This record gives sequence, structure tokens and C-alpha cells, in this order.
Amino acid sequence: MASYERYALKSGDTRWRVWYYDPGHKRRNKSGFKTKRDAGDWAARNITTAINDGSYVDPQSGRVRIGVLGEEWIAAHQNVWKPSHAYSMKSSWRTHVAPKWGKRALGDVRHSEVQSWINDLSSRRSASVVKRAFSILNGIYETARDDGRISRLPVTNIKLPKKQRKKRVYLTPEQLSKLADCSGPHRPLILVLGLCGLRWGEATALTASDVDFRMNRLHITKSVSQVGGKFEVSAPKTWKNRDVPMFKPVADALREVIKGKQPDDLLFPSTKGGYMPPQGKRHNSWYGRALEESGVPLLTCHDLRHTAASIAVHSGANVKVVQRMLGHSSAAMTLDIYADLFSEDLDTLTLNVDAAIADVFNKDE
Repeated sequence: MASYERYALKSGDTRWRVWYYDPGHKRRNKSGFKTKRDAGDWAARNITTAINDGSYVDPQSGRVRIGVLGEEWIAAHQNVWKPSHAYSMKSSWRTHVAPKWGKRALGDVRHSEVQSWINDLSSRRSASVVKRAFSILNGIYETARDDGRISRLPVTNIKLPKKQRKKRVYLTPEQLSKLADCSGPHRPLILVLGLCGLRWGEATALTASDVDFRMNRLHITKSVSQVGGKFEVSAPKTWKNRDVPMFKPVADALREVIKGKQPDDLLFPSTKGGYMPPQGKRHNSWYGRALEESGVPLLTCHDLRHTAASIAVHSGANVKVVQRMLGHSSAAMTLDIYADLFSEDLDTLTLNVDAAIADVFNKDE
């Protein structure tokens, strides 16, 4: 039950204060009401009804600063995110979110302010950067709501920029072979990327024990990423181990690579030992020189993963097989990314269905 107290201001005016107990039986109060009726109306909505239906929110909890909650939110996800993702999220928090919202009280932010921030950020940064920054602010508010700190979320129904998907570059098998041949000692790595579809971090984390010639499989159990100048080893991107088919050109190339290696030795170490850093398309990297010498279309090392998908699909692989090979979280994700590769299936379907129903629908002609 709520009780009401009348008190005087320095000006001589009077106000009303509501005293009540929260669900944790802690005595609290809310002051500043001009009339007892106003105080009673507020108590009915925010205390009596809210406590009964479980929607009670401490009126004072919205005063906590977003900066405090943001640091807590980042820390809570530290062991959930992959190292590279954690690094990018911390950077986004420090660069885009904390400077704008860190000193603001949780309950004082308006929807229009958040939308204005997104619009301004979108004019200067890519859609990926904007969405990452928004995901942090959104996560803070959703956690605050789940903790009972706030009921109104100013991040709801915010219009975000759409990410423009770049046209994918697919090499033909002949082009892939030429690029591999021009890569010198790195030929086996190019074949692993372009035929097996591994991510760079997965390929460069492979050790001799991950190669299974008996089953013709590569065991993908780890990935390496470069974070802040240091290499961090973690689980594969989807946190799931998988086995990838090892096609004959890959197996033949790896038989030479694996000679003399111990089970824990890296298949593709850098020239200085240790993990090989990502390679760019410029001429000062071995990959850049291979691109130039081979004359194939310019594409990143990661784009070779798309080539593997293309070769698999055009060889007759269904979407579930491609999903498992690439390590996507779902077949829907594979279809979304490579919808263009499966478009030819519509033509094939048309021909097959027409042939199957021809005798039935053409019998009267």
C-alpha cells in the first residue's frame, strides 16, 4: 500500500510525496506532485498495478548513466564473443557510443535522439559500422529492460541503413588453378581456400593432425584471428567443429606439405614461423603478386571461399552440403548469400517439371 505525505517548498508552495514498498520490500518514495490526487494516480499506475502484474520499474533506476551500464554490458559478453568480434565491439563502444551517450541517464534518452544519431553516423560511416554501434546501445537498453530498470525503450523501431552487398567474384576452376600455380610455395593454401571453402583463420590454424587422408577430410576445430597485433586462437566462427571434404588436388598438395611435420605443426606457417597474417591484394604481399602474375580478376583471400561455393554448386552439391562445407549456421544463410548460384536450378526445375507433366497436359492436343 502507498501512503502520502504533504511537504513545503522554500517558496512556500506545497507538494505531495508518495511512500511505498517495492517488490523487494525496500521503502521508497516519489515526490513533486502538486496535488494528492496526482500522487494517488501515479501510485495506482506505477506501484499498485505494476507490482501486481510484474511490470514494476524503480523510478530511480532510469537515472543510472549509460556509460556505467555500457561497461558492464561489454564485460558481460567478453567470454561469449570471439576475440576479433570483442575487439571490434570494444572499439565501436569507445569511438561511437560512449562519447555520445556515456554521460546520459538511461531514462532521459528520446527515440528521436537515437534516430538523429543513426542518421548522422550513417552520413559518415559504413552501414556495418553504424549497425555495430547501434547493436551496442540496443543491447544496453534491452538488458536494462530485462533487469527491470526501464520499461520504455527509445531504441525501438529505429531505421537503420541497409548494407549494400557487393557483387561476388567467382573464379573458374581454370582461373583458380592458375592463381594457385602462381602462388609458388603457397599453392596448397590457395587450393584449400578455393576448393574447400575455409575461412582464412580456419585455414591458417590447420595443423598436421587436422588432415585425415583415410577419410579424405579436413577437421576444422579452431580458427586464428589477428587482434590488436596479436594472434588469438578460438573455436570456428559458428562455435561448431566440422569436417570438410578434401578434394584430390588438395589431398595431393597436402601430402607434400605434411611430410616431416609433427601433429601439432602448422600446415601454413609464416616465413618467420607462427601464424601467417592475412594477405592483401597489393603487390607487396605474396598473394598480391600471385594475382598480378596470374591475371585473374582481383579478389580477396576471403573471396576464394565464394569460388569454392560456386564450384561445389555447379558440380551438383545441394544447399545443405554447401552449408556444412562452409560452416554456415543454417541452410537459409547459405541460400541468402549465394542465391545467384542457385538461380540456374529454376531453369532446370522448369525443364524437368515440363517433361514430367507433358503426357498429362498435352494428351488433348
